[in-house]
Amino acid sequence: MENTSLRYGFVGDARRLAEILSVANKNNLTQGLTPEKVANTFKQLGTAFIKIGQVLSLHPEVLPPEYCEALKGLRNDVPSINASMIRDIISQEYGRPWNTVFSKISGIPEGSASIAQVHEARLLDGTRVAIKVQRPDSYQMMEQDIRLLKRALNVLKLKELEDKKWILENAIDETWRVAKEEMDFIKEADNIERMAKILEPMAFATTPGVYHEYTTKDVLVMEFIDGIDLEDIEGLKAAGYDIREVCTKLIRSYIKQWAEDQFFQADPHPGNVRIRDGQIVWLDLGMMGELTDTETECLHHCMHAILKNDIDELMEWGWILLDMPDHYPKRAELTEVIKKLLNKYRAMTVSDMNSSSEVIDDIMDLLTNFYINIPIDLNMYGRSLVIMEGTVADLDPDSNLVDIIAVHLAAYAIGNGAAGQIARKLSHRKLIAGKPLRHSTYQEIDIDPTDQELLTEEEYAILAQEEAERKEAK
Repeated sequence: MENTSLRYGFVGDARRLAEILSVANKNNLTQGLTPEKVANTFKQLGTAFIKIGQVLSLHPEVLPPEYCEALKGLRNDVPSINASMIRDIISQEYGRPWNTVFSKISGIPEGSASIAQVHEARLLDGTRVAIKVQRPDSYQMMEQDIRLLKRALNVLKLKELEDKKWILENAIDETWRVAKEEMDFIKEADNIERMAKILEPMAFATTPGVYHEYTTKDVLVMEFIDGIDLEDIEGLKAAGYDIREVCTKLIRSYIKQWAEDQFFQADPHPGNVRIRDGQIVWLDLGMMGELTDTETECLHHCMHAILKNDIDELMEWGWILLDMPDHYPKRAELTEVIKKLLNKYRAMTVSDMNSSSEVIDDIMDLLTNFYINIPIDLNMYGRSLVIMEGTVADLDPDSNLVDIIAVHLAAYAIGNGAAGQIARKLSHRKLIAGKPLRHSTYQEIDIDPTDQELLTEEEYAILAQEEAERKEAK
């Protein structure tokens, strides 16, 4: 095996940089970029570049939509490592044979990502668990590739990216920060427990349990969550779940994360959520966003200002949010551009504003054109909102994420007096209210979902039977 100091030292850097440039040249990047060329290059360069591509796919302010779409494909196209190597990594991490902790580790991965791989396993007492194992040398490879990618950008001088080079470098820095957190499984275990406490008041949402005694920086052992994938809509229906209820409660659990607790799943795509025993289970909590009190307050006001087209409120709170200097020379010009942007949405009602992604993309482009740097966690929040909107649209096209957020934001627009405090308490109660998701015996009844939550099981069964009889009579 090659010496680590050689592989990741000066000699290794030179060799890897030559490899990056060689792959770039083979894909003719210097002759002009296409989405397919960029995606193929990142895939051929391996683990670190796959992760970089995944993060960059969340940045339409850096890359055009067709590039983002091509890079998203890297999410589901990661080769797995064999089960024998997984067992060797676990044995090495524990300092003892893997079978002194587990009676069985499945040879088929449950999931394979750029940084880690997940396998089903059994503890010695027969308990079913999921093991998340980090790929070998992930940290060193990622650190090296991040550093060399910046150097390669200077060497290649891609004219298509020249005017956005500083934004691209910021996105690469974001990738490294996010990746470092994702590669620390003790940190992820803490994230899971923190999220469990956030969701605890909600009978319909939870996280997997964590086995801390078997968890290390490179191995995470969790409760195995089978359930139904969120994207398996037919499977959910077959199990008796009401898709509208699932969607509404998923949104509420997401809003609570960022709006009340300032700690949120930064990548809420359908693959990171499962439905089990009447509960929404949030998975893969390595990539998290965290907002400060000031950022959260400013976001509430800025989003409310956008929804009601209030330029003064948006400028006041946006200035604080972005930590802009008082004497910014282009403030008047920026204000006029933002006015034009709001006019674009002025004629829309909240229901008409079906997509927050368009608003966020417009704002990102605007800030980029004025060379205003966006704090990493705010960027992560904006991207997570767009991903969540896509998740909601795929699950139930008639559900409107913006509508539900607007109801919550209204409570924060009243102020900090007694009325405002009461409004926020009521908003909180609405977010957490509700029983576990109805399933198995579920039958659709023609009653408002909020009222359904107030019914006892007996009352619900009576109404469901009457509804079924009416449909049969027709």
